[in-house]
Amino acid sequence: DHVPDLLCISTDSRNINATTAANRVSLATGWALINGFRLMKKVDSLMRGNLTSELDAFMSEATTAGCSFLFAPALPNQGRVTAGGHQYHGSQLITESEAATDPLAPASNSELKSFISGERPIHQLDLEQVRDPSLAELLQRLSTRGAVIIADAATDDDMVRLRRAALNLPQVALIGSSGILTDIPALPQVAAPLIFTNLLIITASRRKEVKDQLRHFAEHVESSRSIWVDPDDLPAATTICESIRTAFADGSSCLVAIESSTILDPDLQQRRLQAAEIVNLLANCLQAVCANQNVPLLAVILGGDLAQAFCASAGIEALSVQESSLKGGAASKVLGPKGFQDVSILMRSGGFGDADALSYLAEK
Repeated sequence: DHVPDLLCISTDSRNINATTAANRVSLATGWALINGFRLMKKVDSLMRGNLTSELDAFMSEATTAGCSFLFAPALPNQGRVTAGGHQYHGSQLITESEAATDPLAPASNSELKSFISGERPIHQLDLEQVRDPSLAELLQRLSTRGAVIIADAATDDDMVRLRRAALNLPQVALIGSSGILTDIPALPQVAAPLIFTNLLIITASRRKEVKDQLRHFAEHVESSRSIWVDPDDLPAATTICESIRTAFADGSSCLVAIESSTILDPDLQQRRLQAAEIVNLLANCLQAVCANQNVPLLAVILGGDLAQAFCASAGIEALSVQESSLKGGAASKVLGPKGFQDVSILMRSGGFGDADALSYLAEK
């Protein structure tokens, strides 16, 4: 058994019906409370998915245990900020950004308090209050049982201040994106430098920022091969795996992505079913490639749904963070299945921010 520093429970609930999503969150939250864990509810920084039902389930369970809540979903290093209690992507409200046309879970509201149901005290902190030296005292005063504190944030420093202030108050449960984990210290032991011979980048994402990074990688990395998968004519997993192995044998990095110029099905449920089929296909490909490595491999997984499916299909028990110096995330070693000793995994939802982040990995 592995004793985690951070336990992540995936409810895989963004693209399912709201009632089932709420039930999953309620079960996970109740279990975590019974087992003595400090709570954080991870949400999407673009406010996609079943936010209202999931937050209601999370807060109902946690309020019973005496919690209050700091709601700070900003992810500043990717341009996702909170101002005046509204969520922005760059200078646009998320309802006016690409997130509003997400094919699976479009953002429908930018006002954070609109996602909080029931009769709860709601307090909003502006940037001046977040950056005030008395932030901790203010949080303590506002953190009555069941209360929700919505915080503006525009920089990583804002997120660090909020997290540190909240963690000093045992009754406060965090609600946020990965931005709230900014500045978490690295493991105390000195990890070996990341060394890899083969580089595989794989994604099922259709997001523009991810597509821009893939295009930049293909254009600027000399020894690379791109495998574009047609969502309307999915190849067998063995076909994709063979193409990946051929690229590695030729000394090339490999990029596997979805050809996103195809027309999406007008029916949302059909789009979700197709997306799940694609994710499962790529997860199985990734598992097969990782399990048959005889030289060090770095597998970069872009997209939380694909990362979750891969961990499930590969029977991964835990990930041990090895290096955090890469742009956009930390590489991890797999704990659990045999045959993955030469594999490092780098997971990140929503891309890495900079257009050159993926080509940086090839240079490394």
